[in-house]
Amino acid sequence: MKTIFQNSKPNIILFIIAIFIFILANSSLFIIKEGEQASAFLFGKPKRDYTESGLKTKYPWERVIKVDKRLLLYNAREMTLQEKTKKKLLVDYFCLFKIDNPKTFFTKVVDMNKANHRIDDHISSDIAAILGENIFEDIVTNNRQGLLDTIKSSSNHGLDDIDISIKFLSFNRVELPDENKKAVFSDMIADRQKITDGYLAEGQKLKDSIVSHANFRADDIVATARKNAEAIKGSADSTRLAMLNKAYAKSKDLFHMYNEVETFKKVYANNTEWILPQDKLLIIPK
Repeated sequence: MKTIFQNSKPNIILFIIAIFIFILANSSLFIIKEGEQASAFLFGKPKRDYTESGLKTKYPWERVIKVDKRLLLYNAREMTLQEKTKKKLLVDYFCLFKIDNPKTFFTKVVDMNKANHRIDDHISSDIAAILGENIFEDIVTNNRQGLLDTIKSSSNHGLDDIDISIKFLSFNRVELPDENKKAVFSDMIADRQKITDGYLAEGQKLKDSIVSHANFRADDIVATARKNAEAIKGSADSTRLAMLNKAYAKSKDLFHMYNEVETFKKVYANNTEWILPQDKLLIIPK
């Protein structure tokens, strides 16, 4: 019996050593999954960060806390705010954020619930302040993205101390309460109509100016053309008379015949009857 116990004693020691090694390895080795990051703490004090995935080591007496390093979603509750002209707005938003430094996060924030609370405090206060400086039309249409960029920048500045950064921010909804919609939309329509009337009046004024200038130019062009035409006609008449005088000087008979032909052309053109003296022929145009 003593021999059997002596023979089994080394096996028991080896078994105890194996259990000790297993416990030591189990408390010293851990796995960081893809998309995770972690920090090691000793008595509440941060010692090191783990940002890459894989099998990692730590001291058995250290505590490792893991957190997601991917983009995280925060969907805010609905808020009632006022814009610049004191109209009430129903606003809710969502954002995608990232934990940039797990050590800072666990030291100053501790957990995701508190992180969400800090994020909402900053973004909600920035939304209330910035929307309160802008009118409804700019918030929902004219400058929506510009306002979101300003809010995101301001919120990121406020979250720098806990190493959380907002990567994307957008409104789920920005609208008026039902009881205010009709009055606000009527005001918007009136404002748009006023702007439209202004554009129409300005367009009509510009049109009248263009038409007036065009008419003035047309009258000037016509007057110049008539003046030139009269000058050309006068020059032509002068040339014609000169040619007739020259022809008369060379052949008086030919000139008289030409005048008679011209006279007959005018008479026949007007269907006029000619009655000549008895010693002349009576010419009746057909």
